[in-house]
Amino acid sequence: MTLPFIMVLAMGFLFACGIYLMLERSLTRVLLGFILLGNGVNLLIILTAGSGTPPLTDGENLSTASMSDPLPQALILTAIVITFAVTAFLLAMIYRSWRLVRADSLQDDTADLQVAITKMIDSEAEASTDYDDTEFGDEAESPITGAIDLDDDGKPHEREPETDSTGSDGNGTVTGRAGTTSATTNDHGSNGTETEEKK
Repeated sequence: MTLPFIMVLAMGFLFACGIYLMLERSLTRVLLGFILLGNGVNLLIILTAGSGTPPLTDGENLSTASMSDPLPQALILTAIVITFAVTAFLLAMIYRSWRLVRADSLQDDTADLQVAITKMIDSEAEASTDYDDTEFGDEAESPITGAIDLDDDGKPHEREPETDSTGSDGNGTVTGRAGTTSATTNDHGSNGTETEEKK
C-alpha cells in the first residue's frame, strides 16, 4: 500500500468515528467526535494538495513547477485555529453542564416538544382547510374544520340539538336522523300538536 492510500483510509476512519460520536447525546463524545472530524478534514486538505518539493531554491533554478502549493497549508492552519476555538467552547459547555446538573448528556425538553407538537398540529389543521379530504364532508365521524355540506341539510350541530339518554331534550322534542317529532302537552295532560318531518 502506498502512503496516499493509507492516508485516505485514515481520513475515512476519522470521518466515520467523528460522525458516529457527534450523533451521541453525551457532550464529551460530541467533543471527541468534533476533534476527530477536524483532523479528518485536515487530512482531506493535505491529500487534495498533492505532493511537491519545499519552496526552497539554490539561487539558480527558480522554477516553481514542482513546489507544493502553500494555500492548502494555510487552510489547514486556519482549520486548526477554528477547531481549537470550538473545542474550547464545547469544553466550557461541558463544564457548565456538569456544574449545574452533574451530567454532560443532553435531555429532551418537554416544553419544547409540546410547542413543536402544537405547531405541527396547527400547521396540519391550516393545511387541511384548503381542501375537502373526506368524501362525506360534514357528515364524517370526525369532520375536518370547514368541511363542505354535501347534502345541503345544515351542519350536524345545527340539525341535531343535544339530547339526554332518553333521546329527548327535556321539552318534549325527540330528535333523530330521519326527522324531528315534536309533542306538546297542555295543563290537562292532553296531547296538543304532533308534527313529523321526514327527509
